Amino acid sequence: MASETTASGYTEPMCGRFTLTEFTWLPGRFGLQLPMEEPPDPRYNVAPSQQIPVIVDEGDGPVLRWMEWGFQPGWFKVAPNRPPPINARAETLLDRPMFRDSVAKQRCLIPADGFYEWRKVPGQRVKQPVYARLKGGEPFAFAGLYTTRKDDTTGKPHPSCVIITTKPNEIMAPIHDRMPVILSREDEQRWLDHGTTEAAAVLDCLRSYPSERMEAFPVSSLVSSARNDGSDLIRPAERG
Repeated sequence: MASETTASGYTEPMCGRFTLTEFTWLPGRFGLQLPMEEPPDPRYNVAPSQQIPVIVDEGDGPVLRWMEWGFQPGWFKVAPNRPPPINARAETLLDRPMFRDSVAKQRCLIPADGFYEWRKVPGQRVKQPVYARLKGGEPFAFAGLYTTRKDDTTGKPHPSCVIITTKPNEIMAPIHDRMPVILSREDEQRWLDHGTTEAAAVLDCLRSYPSERMEAFPVSSLVSSARNDGSDLIRPAERG
């Protein structure tokens, strides 16, 4: 995974932050069996290790599950200097034992409406955060994988997930050499389908999203701290 040094000094992997500012569209968009009774508050700075909503197909149709962002198979030992991966490269999924089984059996959709990246600024050490989204702010789904292990303390199942990345499109290429896989509406069901266990049948879903359908603009450096949240984070930064 690539990493970015932000204004706060935090080492930020790609893709390391995203937004989900509206939850009420989830049941209708994904055909969830149990719509949320009380939608959570908007989230403008979702960060690794947090619990995030994930759409999975367990055999009876799509359902909503909450998972930790950071992929932790049963054998993975979390340590301060070895955090769980939050991204997986589309091109090498089947070469990585960590992800190979999940590609066949544990694919998921991670709903979002935008994500952040940090861009190098000529002559400056600190990088400029950029917010990327679909034009008009339309919500979408990242392609993801998930796994489940037993919690070391409680013994209960502890699900976790990872966002898949691919090569950047024309919008993202000047900003970073990777971008998260945003699935087309047609590919969301294919990727999620519990009945498809042949990885080769769905790998073609993992491609760069068309640049003409996206926009990206600089935002405040406040997003560099996961402690900050709120709509100010996605407001276009004033240009000097």
